[in-house]
Amino acid sequence: MKFTSAIIFLSLSACISPTYGKKRKDKADEIPPPVCGSTVQCGGEAYTGEVKLTEDLNCPSGDYASGDCAITLNGKQAVLDCNKYMINNNLGASDNGICILNGATAINCHVQKFGIGIYVQNGGEVKDCEVMFNEGNGVLIKNEASSTTKMKISNTYIHDNGSTGINFFGDGASPESSETSIGINNVKSNQNEGNGMYFGGENVKLEVKVTDSETSNNSESGIYISTFEAATDVELDGFISRYNGDHGLRVSSYDTAGGEVKVKGDVNLYKNGKSGFSVSNAVDVVVERRGALNSCGNLASGSSDVDADIRSSSLATFSGNGYTCNSTSPNLSDIITCSTCPCTQPQPQ
Repeated sequence: MKFTSAIIFLSLSACISPTYGKKRKDKADEIPPPVCGSTVQCGGEAYTGEVKLTEDLNCPSGDYASGDCAITLNGKQAVLDCNKYMINNNLGASDNGICILNGATAINCHVQKFGIGIYVQNGGEVKDCEVMFNEGNGVLIKNEASSTTKMKISNTYIHDNGSTGINFFGDGASPESSETSIGINNVKSNQNEGNGMYFGGENVKLEVKVTDSETSNNSESGIYISTFEAATDVELDGFISRYNGDHGLRVSSYDTAGGEVKVKGDVNLYKNGKSGFSVSNAVDVVVERRGALNSCGNLASGSSDVDADIRSSSLATFSGNGYTCNSTSPNLSDIITCSTCPCTQPQPQ
């Protein structure tokens, strides 16, 4: 069976024939490989099942049937396995590489040179991917008002994008009418022109868990979390943020909505352009017994070391190895007890 080279194919992994590949006595009677699903071009209709890329997919800008997405996945049963192939566009294009809708999943994908690398609406999963050289965000996440959504990103490298690496801005019809949970595990978001990661919104109760991840060498903050009229809960269990232009980690919850930053493992914030750790507006800080908050050698406005900046009525509780180095914040003066701060400054790899 022959196809024109202008068409790029995806095949449904569920459509494997049990007789295909078996040697038959009569070659004339051999069954050809099945065509699983429809042959598609870039920007075809949304997939609702499993699809697998069999070669690089080059998608020049154009009018896509699915809107502004090279590949669209819709629903929890929709899974795209790129099989480590590339999805590529023209640099500067305004289109999205992969659109993940309503709980869909993308795995093993390399996505580059789109307006937005991966666009997510109402939750989903990104796993084992590389997202790079896009004009805007590497991964852009949105929710619907008055909804409850979950998002997972794991084993993924996001770098050299023209704006923030991972960007979520949610919306709710009234205070805490929406809830969003975002899990980040083994993710690097480095060398982006905005923040490494940004999570925020209005009227959205936000829960962010970051495990064994890094944000470094971004133009703005490593992680910036900011919400209005809703609580923000952040859990950190293994996190490095270094050499960012602004803060290593910045958390704020406006209109006294409150929230909590919980340090469960090692958190290392160093050599950032402003504060290593900045918290404001009634967000509590808790370092658990097995946790360690190390904030060292950060520069506030390029003039003086400010490793922790807690500017609110926040409760700061250090039950384990919680400390900062050379802190000038009076809020922490009665909490830090180490005479010689044991913080070391790891060198970049």
